[in-house]
Amino acid sequence: MFKSKIFNKVLLTGSFIVTLIIIAKLSGVLQYALLPTAGSEPTLKRGGWLFMSNILPYDKYKILAYNQKNPDHFPGVYAQRLIGVEGDRIQIKNGDLYVNDSLINGNFEINQAYKIDRGFTNYLIGKGALNEDFYPIDENHYITQLSKKDLTKDYFFERYTTTETDPYIFKTFGKKWNADNFGPLTVPPGKVFFLGDNRNASLDSRFVGFADQEDIVGRVFYPKN
Repeated sequence: MFKSKIFNKVLLTGSFIVTLIIIAKLSGVLQYALLPTAGSEPTLKRGGWLFMSNILPYDKYKILAYNQKNPDHFPGVYAQRLIGVEGDRIQIKNGDLYVNDSLINGNFEINQAYKIDRGFTNYLIGKGALNEDFYPIDENHYITQLSKKDLTKDYFFERYTTTETDPYIFKTFGKKWNADNFGPLTVPPGKVFFLGDNRNASLDSRFVGFADQEDIVGRVFYPKN
């Protein structure tokens, strides 16, 4: 009898928790997803879980989830950093981000493109990096995406920026820009501008265009950003 009462209490408590989770999920208070891409590394790891909520403030420079609706690109819910809101002036110069003429890059950790040598490549692969993350440009050098924390004086590295016009950016904005040299442009009324922290490996507002404010579905609270 005593064990039966304990079992019933545990069952009731479990059912109550599950019901709360279902309600939270349906209302958007608690949302979760598996991240399939590396577009927001190093903050959000590829293949990791992220949790978000629609009751947290949609603060600028936080990672939010939004519905990407540009039919020329893969549709779905994207998780990227909110960089610009209505009236903000956005520009990227040689890979450095400016918002309203203020340099923003140092506000959070990002990945950028680097040219590295074979030794550094082998070192990173030995630490768990994937072969597919390295693009060979000659017999001894590769292009890959690294944060400043990944760099070491033991190996050769230098920042790598593109100069050629990106055809996808040109199609969206009609300008001869690319991922490293973009803008300036001003965010229109009712719109927002997103960037992935993995700057040269992210399908974000540089390519798909502005998102509508109403397309935001929640703010990521785990992993912390």
